[in-house]
Amino acid sequence: MASPFPLPAQRDEMDDAELIVRAQRGDVEAATELLKRHDLLVHRICRRLLPAGEDVEAAVQETLLRALRSLPRYAGAGSFAGWLAAIATNYCRDRLRRRNLVPFQPLEAGTENDPDPLAVVPAAEPSPERATMARQAVARLRRELAKLPARQKEVFSLRFFSGLDLEGIARALGVDVGTVKTHLHRAVHRLRAAVEEAMP
Repeated sequence: MASPFPLPAQRDEMDDAELIVRAQRGDVEAATELLKRHDLLVHRICRRLLPAGEDVEAAVQETLLRALRSLPRYAGAGSFAGWLAAIATNYCRDRLRRRNLVPFQPLEAGTENDPDPLAVVPAAEPSPERATMARQAVARLRRELAKLPARQKEVFSLRFFSGLDLEGIARALGVDVGTVKTHLHRAVHRLRAAVEEAMP
């Protein structure tokens, strides 16, 4: 007679929706698996939004704990990754506000496209000079990213480091897609200019 409960091996094949339903019914293994699947996403968001010296691991753990507590209220609107990204982003904002590290500016609407920010970075070549220039360009890109206004940095990080699409970013930040595009365009323009400046 077949067991009424799935074997652990079958759990890997479950999609997020099934794991969410099980987790909301109190299945601890399903909740653990669900959060484990998205741990890297949360880590990327926290690492990019928090300044150097902040405890990223503690931020990740707090985000996952908040998500676990809020899971019974998750209604399934939008992707689970976008919902989790919103929790991570809001936690990082709160943490920075408490430390008065960044001023938050109001978002502005817009309709620009989202270009590839790394289009100016050259392909790897064997030449030592080119390799040095590429390293300098990446270092410059990182410095400029740290200087971006907080909202531009959030949008850029969620798009290019966390892999969320424009709609997912809009849901995570609670804004419209046009606003996301505006901030993304501004961030990309500034970062591209910095990289081009570093190139010969």
